[in-house]
Amino acid sequence: MVHDKIQLAIQEVRKREEKLKGIKKDMKVEEKIEDEQYQDLKRGLKEMRLQVKDMEEDALEDLQKSEFYNELREMRLKAEEGLAQEREKLFKLLEEVPLKPFEIDVKEEEGLMKIQAAPSMRIFVNGKEIKNLG
Repeated sequence: MVHDKIQLAIQEVRKREEKLKGIKKDMKVEEKIEDEQYQDLKRGLKEMRLQVKDMEEDALEDLQKSEFYNELREMRLKAEEGLAQEREKLFKLLEEVPLKPFEIDVKEEEGLMKIQAAPSMRIFVNGKEIKNLG
């Protein structure tokens, strides 16, 4: 008896899914804009996007030739590596703490930061989770 009800319910769900699928298909046909001016604008937009992408690629290529930009890239890599190392140290220190949740308030230049650690080794700074290696 329960199996029959389940089978009927599944059949009803499938019928309604098919009906919804047909309705969505009909809506898509109705929503299609066939106006020539619209099509021209859409083609123009596509061409402009390609031009913008080409300009961005050219600008990036020029930037990569710049000594100052390359120095900035190196500085960024070093800063990211340093941050990853400090986070790794933090997580190693936390491994030594007993497995129970705790909170610490830390004063920084930006203001008071609330540090929360959970037993699952998840750390939150002002409610935002810090990932292990960055």
